[in-house]
Amino acid sequence: MKQLVAGKAPTCQTVRLVLSPNQYQVFQLERPEGVDESELADALRWKLRDLIDFSASDAVCDVFPFPSDASRGRGELVNVVVARQDRLAGYVSLVHDAGLDLESIDIAHLALRNAAEALDADERGLALVHLREDAGQMVICRGATLYLSRRLDVVADHLSDAARQDDAIQSLALEMQRSLDYFESQLGQAPPRTVVIAGQDPAMPLAPMLSPYVGVGVEALDPERLAAPRDLDARCLPALGVVCPAGASV
Repeated sequence: MKQLVAGKAPTCQTVRLVLSPNQYQVFQLERPEGVDESELADALRWKLRDLIDFSASDAVCDVFPFPSDASRGRGELVNVVVARQDRLAGYVSLVHDAGLDLESIDIAHLALRNAAEALDADERGLALVHLREDAGQMVICRGATLYLSRRLDVVADHLSDAARQDDAIQSLALEMQRSLDYFESQLGQAPPRTVVIAGQDPAMPLAPMLSPYVGVGVEALDPERLAAPRDLDARCLPALGVVCPAGASV
């Protein structure tokens, strides 16, 4: 979201803002022919007017690539990120009012992509599941390429509640498996060998609880593989992903 990053506060301290998934939307749209890269976001803004619940004139858009080997005959596609201008302007003001310099605005999709890339040393593909209090997000990547991002409907408290735990685990595993199946059948990709789980409670053995229901290996996130403390709070994973070597903002 480069167009909103403007102005410098009187300090050398810079920050990178990461939007959570409920603060933006991502759509796959066909790339128009003959449009320069610098004009692509504005050109696609008006194609979103029937897809968003606010005026396209109030939208801030940016783009990042959609993998060509996953388009399956749908032409050249591009990922379009859209957010409300007034909401982003409020976040920018908060940063500047705090006396900080805003370097970039990133999104959780790409922050988790960066973390997954850092974990996928052999670039054979990896899925990363980030669980928050009221939902989760699963990204499937190969190297620096984000192929799929899906919201997972899971409540963290249900995973630790003895009365609800079995149902919550099976429901989460089903959503994960459906995403893996979609990645293979609809995007035409070989499934990743591993799903890495970053949960709210690092002491909960989620990986072995999910493994019987998922068709690939499941393992817990080892924060030290991302050069982070072992006791990393999972809520910090998107922020950590932004500063991974692969980090790139939209």
